[in-house]
This record gives sequence, C-alpha cells and structure tokens, in this order.
Amino acid sequence: MTETFGQYIRSLREGKGLTQRALSQAVGFRSLAHLSDIESGKRNPAKETLPKFAKALGVSLIDIESRDTRGPIEAAKALFARKPEMVGAFLKVIEAAKKMDAEELVSRVTLKQSKPEAPAGVPASVPAPVAEVVSVPPKLEIPRPAPKPVPEKKPSDQPTLF
Repeated sequence: MTETFGQYIRSLREGKGLTQRALSQAVGFRSLAHLSDIESGKRNPAKETLPKFAKALGVSLIDIESRDTRGPIEAAKALFARKPEMVGAFLKVIEAAKKMDAEELVSRVTLKQSKPEAPAGVPASVPAPVAEVVSVPPKLEIPRPAPKPVPEKKPSDQPTLF
C-alpha cells in the first residue's frame, strides 16, 4: 500500500529526529494539532505550506508536491461551474472508488488507445473508461399536463346587474 502524504511527512520528521513541536514551528503552525491532523490524514496542508515543509525536512519541493495526492481543486471547481452535471458523475466515481484499490481505479479511468463507446445512458462527454465505473442515469423528463382550455364567455352567460 502506498504511503499517504501525512505518513510521508511523519516518516521524514522522525528520520530527521524532529518533534512535532519543532516541525510545527518551522512550518509556521500555531498548534501541534494542525501537524498532528496532517500526519494522521485528517486534513491537508495549504499549498503555500508545502515549500516550508520541504525546507524544514530537507527535501525538494518537487518531492513534497509529488506526495500531495489532492486533486486540482481549482480545476475541479472551474469544471463544475462550466458543467454542473459533472458533479453527479464525480460523486458516482468516488462511491465506486471506495470499493477499489488505487491501481484498479487508475486502470479503469486511464484513457486507452482505442476509445470504446460509452454504455447507454452515459453522456458522450464522460470518457468510456470512466463510463465503465459510473453509470449515469438518463435525464428524467417530467411530463407537464397540457393547460386546460378556458371557455369563452358569451354575452348571454354574463349576469346582468340591472
């Protein structure tokens, strides 16, 4: 199993003989709990903190960034703003991913040379390997009842006031 970002930070810290307090101070955290949460996988550090981790732990920034497994959040936000329907597709991928290991998920979503067609009910915008993982239900068209015709009032139907 691959080491998580937090586990990697902890192993580097322990390898350097640093305490959580010393690393927290070097990185600029106000509390030990912040670093503890990162090492245990409960939270991720801000992107701006990664160079501070690299310097304090004596490794390259590229090495630290390569261990940061978060997706490109800003790119995802931009995609969801352009295509709100992708939110549902991503949620389904996440649910399916919970049942797989990392290698299986990567093999299923990696585009292959030959692009098979997406199964029925999956939008063409969803790559075929992802479509294998996700089954997107078709859009439901809710039938609306036809408006009832309004009967015309004839002059004889109108009540007289006098």
